Amino acid sequence: MNNEWAFLPMRSSNDLIGDADAIRARMEEDSYLYFEKILDPEKLLALRRDMLTVLAGHGWVLGGDLLMDAVVGGDTYHEDQEEFLDAYNAVQRLESLHTLAHDPLLTNLMGQLLGDGAFPHPLKICRLAAPGQHEVTTPPHQDYPNNQGTPDLTAAWIPVGDCPRELGCIAVLRGSHRYGLLPLAIHRGAGKRQAVLNDEMLEDLHWVTTDFSLGDVLLFPSLTVHAALNNATEFNMRVSVDFRYQPKGAPLTPICLEPHFQRQTWEDIYEGWSSTEYQYYWRDLDFEVVPFETFPVQGMRDNIGYEGDGRAFESALRDQVIAGSVELDPEDWREVLTIEARRAARNERRKTAVAERLAEPAAGPSTDE
Repeated sequence: MNNEWAFLPMRSSNDLIGDADAIRARMEEDSYLYFEKILDPEKLLALRRDMLTVLAGHGWVLGGDLLMDAVVGGDTYHEDQEEFLDAYNAVQRLESLHTLAHDPLLTNLMGQLLGDGAFPHPLKICRLAAPGQHEVTTPPHQDYPNNQGTPDLTAAWIPVGDCPRELGCIAVLRGSHRYGLLPLAIHRGAGKRQAVLNDEMLEDLHWVTTDFSLGDVLLFPSLTVHAALNNATEFNMRVSVDFRYQPKGAPLTPICLEPHFQRQTWEDIYEGWSSTEYQYYWRDLDFEVVPFETFPVQGMRDNIGYEGDGRAFESALRDQVIAGSVELDPEDWREVLTIEARRAARNERRKTAVAERLAEPAAGPSTDE
């Protein structure tokens, strides 16, 4: 059987907390560490409220009593669209987002895995996965081509709210980090690239996932293959965050020292913060800044006309898509336009359904005697 999308359950590693040797051995065996309900739910709910308040202000989700349910009432967007970036940039400026990466529970856990002095990258990432966006769902990929620096770089994926499978949670290809750096191919989802999995991996390895709850944390190194499931709900957005940590003194690349997508400065990010404690915290740390490497990407690179590093290629592709200057052959354009037409139709059906639900009269008290 081809195991590419035959999911098995993740196993919890809560019982290993405090045993650094056991934590490292489990990571080497599984390619991930799953911890259940270890973060403060109140802190996460406060971040969720901050993020959804921003999105409600941009018309993405409904406010009021429905705010915390992340009900998508308006149009949905993806990273190729300016409307997405306008709202995303505002979320990136949230102090509660950046400070969560310094939570003692997280940093202590990372110290057990990566050693004393492990620290979070300044780069923080938010994932805002709307329903009806399966064409641009994040594909199977490794983080190393996007971040580089050190293969010991470890991601912390944190759902900002309960995240069952149908909401589009994350899945991991167990054991995949031992296969090294994989080839890349073009994809329309986040990152614009996907890992090319060989037949041996597809035959021998299994995908694992779970129904994530508020307070859960998933850790995995930068060579672990992982992907997002499609958000199969009718109305709700999946909200999660990614933080990247590295060992003390390990090299990193310039992109990891800048805000995500590089469309804002740190001065923009920090404006209006209540504290300076976690501003520019990395400047006094010991690490080496190394340049990006160029990784070939199968597919559209020749059409894009860009030969820079992976993350810069992603940015160039996104900018050219937004500007409408990507040169595709007629068949490629036909596919792009067909997909966008389908997305637009799904948007309209969902908005109509939301409006009808909101228009339904609330159930009143029973008149039966």
